[in-house]
Amino acid sequence: MIFYTRQSPKVYETLNNDGVYTVDESYIVWKYTTISEHYASLYRHLTLLAGDYIDIPDGLLYPIWLSPEGTELLPDADETVFLKLDIPEGKYILANNEVWDFMINHLYFPKDKEDELAHEAEIARYGISSPSSLISGDIGNFYPLLKQKVIKSWDRVFSMMPPDPNNIVGLCWELRSEWLLEAK
Repeated sequence: MIFYTRQSPKVYETLNNDGVYTVDESYIVWKYTTISEHYASLYRHLTLLAGDYIDIPDGLLYPIWLSPEGTELLPDADETVFLKLDIPEGKYILANNEVWDFMINHLYFPKDKEDELAHEAEIARYGISSPSSLISGDIGNFYPLLKQKVIKSWDRVFSMMPPDPNNIVGLCWELRSEWLLEAK
């Protein structure tokens, strides 16, 4: 499948020199600084979920984000290299970017409108004013089943594709030089 990604020149250099690029945790620390553990833990959770669908090489915990061909292309960004790749089946997985947004914010991702309303009513019944505090705060210790329900809803990142194809992203855990079609 054809994908696009924007990466730093260092990624492109590593790909050319070593033939393969994978994300190192130090990159996440550099990119997200004070909130790096928030993202690193979410990426590790995403990797764990993806392992139910594809084989991820041992030791790789952090995905590389891809834009599938036919979706809205990535915006220009200074000091990046635009890569076009043909990634073989089984080396990538498609994901629902809407669910990822809910994961980042520690929120429940509903199956449908009815499920959304039922969850909101449940949160209100417990008097929880900040739903994200179930994950990011101590309140989840008092409502462990509700906390687990929120985390379990994130499984939909791979099983529930959005109606808008522009909200579909690809993930892989390595880039290989033989997959590279073009670099700008």
